[in-house]
Amino acid sequence: MKRQRGTAMAEFVIGAPILMLLLYAVVELGRALVQFSLLADAARDADRYLASKAITDSSGVVNISGAVSSTAKNLVVYGNPAGTGTPVLPGLNVGQVTVSSDGSNNVTISVNYPYQSLFGGTIPNFFNSGSVSTGSMNLHSYTSMRAL
Repeated sequence: MKRQRGTAMAEFVIGAPILMLLLYAVVELGRALVQFSLLADAARDADRYLASKAITDSSGVVNISGAVSSTAKNLVVYGNPAGTGTPVLPGLNVGQVTVSSDGSNNVTISVNYPYQSLFGGTIPNFFNSGSVSTGSMNLHSYTSMRAL
């Protein structure tokens, strides 16, 4: 029994970092999936609004007015047409939303959102010193619908 003293502590010291890395990876991946789902839902709702409000002339070309475009952007970012309240995702703004038509009778909304890690823009590098920047990691949602 005396020779076994400290064995549990040594096993914990070896196993804890691996367990913490796996836990962090699962939480971070889950968070990224939730943020992407929120972004995709917001873009789809705004595109549905845009498709119903865009004006199609007799040639089938879609005309998107400035008011309809800004309302669609507000729907993506804030979840309401007025553009009030807090953004759906932290740091999301109307400049990251692109509203367009494809030249025929389809309207599109594209959102490019920079993913923000739980650790504020960096993921710690567990095996070397330093960290990995998440500044170049973007969540991109694109949706297209036929205008009515």
